Amino acid sequence: MNRRQFVAALLASLLVPATASAHLATFGSWEITRKYLGELFPEADDFLVKRKELTDAQVKAIESELGFHLYPEDKTPAFYIAVKKAGGKRKVLGVAIFIDPRVTSELTNTVTRLEVGIGVDTKGKVHAVKIFDYKGNLKLTQPDFLKQLQGRTMKSSFKMGMDGLKPVEGEEKESQLVANAAYEALYLMKVSLGK
Repeated sequence: MNRRQFVAALLASLLVPATASAHLATFGSWEITRKYLGELFPEADDFLVKRKELTDAQVKAIESELGFHLYPEDKTPAFYIAVKKAGGKRKVLGVAIFIDPRVTSELTNTVTRLEVGIGVDTKGKVHAVKIFDYKGNLKLTQPDFLKQLQGRTMKSSFKMGMDGLKPVEGEEKESQLVANAAYEALYLMKVSLGK
């Protein structure tokens, strides 16, 4: 899909009214969500929210591809369309989504949440990846690790140890979950936008 088709699909999807893993993350307030979106697309002037109700066929395809069952709330994902005002018009910069992969600690047997924000540009490439409120090794949240995922597409490898992806030492499982979240974001956008 070329850029014009991608932008057209995004804009067309805004006109259709919305009707629910890693699972989708929510932050409880627009102020927090807006702050996190600004970290993914700092050049954006505004964000448009688009909720998309997945069909049963889409849910089945997603679950088959990703290898886990979606929670009911995941079946209506929220996509955040980053826009910049230019010449009196809105220019679409890309789309963001928040994903919450979870890992059970082998030491404490408690679930650790990773709130991952993924921004995808209009060419279908990972623009930015950020991790919010992580309580583990902070190296996982740093640019040295996260920038490895930038520029990757659906055709890229997201497996740690392959294609230049290096996990954070001691956080191998969590590193892979972040990479999985980036792939999941690309796949959800592909299925939801029908391209």
